[in-house]
Amino acid sequence: MTVQFVKTEVIPYGMAPAGEKEALHVVEICGRTAYKSEDKMTEDSARSFVLALKKLGHLSVLEHSNIVLKVDSNPSFAAGAFNGKQFELELISVIKDRIGFHRISFLPDAGSDALAIAGNFRSWIETVAFLKQSQLEHHRLFAYHLNRFFPNLFESAPFDPEASPCRITLMQEAEQLETLRRDPRSDLPVFVFKFICDRGITHEVVRHRVFSFTQESTRYVNYQNRGMTLILPEELHPFYDFEKMEFMRGDPLVDAWHSRALTLFQWYQEDLGRGLKPEIARDILPNLLKSEIFVSGRWSGWKHFIELRDSPKAHPRIRYVARENRKYFDSIGMSCG
Repeated sequence: MTVQFVKTEVIPYGMAPAGEKEALHVVEICGRTAYKSEDKMTEDSARSFVLALKKLGHLSVLEHSNIVLKVDSNPSFAAGAFNGKQFELELISVIKDRIGFHRISFLPDAGSDALAIAGNFRSWIETVAFLKQSQLEHHRLFAYHLNRFFPNLFESAPFDPEASPCRITLMQEAEQLETLRRDPRSDLPVFVFKFICDRGITHEVVRHRVFSFTQESTRYVNYQNRGMTLILPEELHPFYDFEKMEFMRGDPLVDAWHSRALTLFQWYQEDLGRGLKPEIARDILPNLLKSEIFVSGRWSGWKHFIELRDSPKAHPRIRYVARENRKYFDSIGMSCG
């Protein structure tokens, strides 16, 4: 295998799972994409892989996740013992600037005092560590319940749930989505997509900084044996059979593109051959190099992305990506207009 061309592709992974096993699996897929080590995945590898990332402090990959805690009145307490608005104000006060890493939404259909607090694995891990330094009461509350739902990621703390005025449960994906449909301002779910696109487009995607990203790494991936894959440029579309993933007939323009690509790949291989590491040899790789990137974010971020990128002014390949995103959200009843 030397050089091949593929088309831009968008693969929806849907909502970030609420269950621990499924959530760890998604994080592992994202992380292994960076190193192209998907072949090392097994039925039980997600837990050890994610815990290794946590131990190393590589927490950005853990952002492809979502924990939504529903907080309401504890039935063991007298009515009115729990005040949702007061709890929100206290939480903002103790978390301080870290509140920006979470989403808080009141749930009127679940009771006047019910509210939901959302955050990805990284934000909850760092928030619990922050609370442990000075706000022990809130630290014990969240550490205890997060350990209930995600025992592999969070250590428990001494806490008596029966002695607390609030009850905490885990919101599942269906309830998160229904809340979003009723009130888009709630912004509770996280949606995960995989883009297969060129590195020029990934440079545009990562400008949307409300998202989380994990991208195929040219530092660590050695293309010498796997070959160099480029995204099919628009001017070659008329000569390409998308079903067979091959060119239909010879054409001077096709030959010219192949010649350019083969020359670049040959230079890349020569640099590796003289002892350069992949992270240095990559300097010659083109912007058109195929890259796999996972992108995760909440509805408000995706809506803004689609509004900006599904535009005649946008690059045709990122506009294609935005249109595919639009189709997905249309299919779940969240129209971008």
